[in-house]
Amino acid sequence: MVNNDDKYAKSKAQNGLMVRQITFYMLLFSYIADVFASKAETMMHLTMWSWFLHTLYFQLHLPSHPGLVRLLHGPSFAGAHALFGMYCWTLLVNPSMEFDLAPEGRARWVTVLRAFWLHAAPVFMHRIDTMNQIEILRNAYRGHDTVLLQLWASVCGYFAMGLTWEQVNGDASGTYNVTRVSPEVFVAVSKVSALGHVLCVSSFSRDPV
Repeated sequence: MVNNDDKYAKSKAQNGLMVRQITFYMLLFSYIADVFASKAETMMHLTMWSWFLHTLYFQLHLPSHPGLVRLLHGPSFAGAHALFGMYCWTLLVNPSMEFDLAPEGRARWVTVLRAFWLHAAPVFMHRIDTMNQIEILRNAYRGHDTVLLQLWASVCGYFAMGLTWEQVNGDASGTYNVTRVSPEVFVAVSKVSALGHVLCVSSFSRDPV
């Protein structure tokens, strides 16, 4: 006779994996649609680089790829929180940024909805993923709880991607039309994570994984 707890755990795991698949397709479709609508201009935005990272993570079948989970989960999880914090900072120094960057003729409500979806949705996606996949994530990290992995997962993984994006993109302040502060101040605040990485590290450290 099958134990009811085992049946419940198996059903929860299957439902969690199905939610991951749905999340992956939402990420993939959103990425393709946004790149197409912008004629590939948004591919140079850090937001879309981050979105691609989330897409890679959510396409993983977690039980089968613990090594890739350790490689991608932390940067994607931390990056979701970091980018949201940095997005708030960017809005502070340029409140009209989204409308400045939006294609001519795009409705304001579409611009606002897109901004919320791209910057806030990954935070909720990861929270739901953590609730559904907590045991699988714990198993992936179990026995690998090293300082280097903690640094990679909480800060260094996403920070490395951000530095790569900066080298490819050049002037980050120019990309987002920052005018209220100097480019040096904007980049410095982003790098030291006053509103980004501090938020993601704090969030990651309190996560039950």
